[in-house]
Amino acid sequence: MQPFGRILGLRLVCFTFGACLALGQSRPISDQTGNSEADLPALMKQDFGPNFTLPAKFPTPMITGDFDGDGVEDAAIVVDIKDPFPDSYEYKYKVADPYHEFFGFGNPSETAAFTARESRNSHSIVVIFGAGADNWRTADPKAKFVLVNVPFDTVETGRMLVKKNKPPIFVIKAVEAELMDANVFWDAKRKRWRWEPGATAD
Repeated sequence: MQPFGRILGLRLVCFTFGACLALGQSRPISDQTGNSEADLPALMKQDFGPNFTLPAKFPTPMITGDFDGDGVEDAAIVVDIKDPFPDSYEYKYKVADPYHEFFGFGNPSETAAFTARESRNSHSIVVIFGAGADNWRTADPKAKFVLVNVPFDTVETGRMLVKKNKPPIFVIKAVEAELMDANVFWDAKRKRWRWEPGATAD
């Protein structure tokens, strides 16, 4: 017969282990960065205003990477917004349309209205350039952008070689399941976002 203290200790260990497992299983669903999706609406309201919403059940609501090449982690978040311009001054973000700029239409104040007529371009992407130890989570980001009219079904963090003598840069890979993959990336030299077509779908 085992001593009472030893049995009690064994039961305590089992209880603690079971509680840890339960806590681990009850954690909220998180994106690939480990940040809870439940935190994204509050982040959007803080950094971009109340008119930005998150699309329901989107497969990849947020991706991260060093998109501007400064060594600090940035974030790209899929959103819905009817008109991004009215709040751009108050919340200090810039609106860009790299997709139509690729085809020669460079004024986002004119092309932003195209979103309502093109269902495959219905979502936008907001990008937060991080700063300091808190990176993109900081209350004072390095820069903020709204990318309109980029066609995609899902977004992924990708890498792209721009110059042979320099390391590859992080890009936002805009994936259209039935058409093509495209790369959306920050052109640090020209200080603007660019869209370039990639591989076509099989």
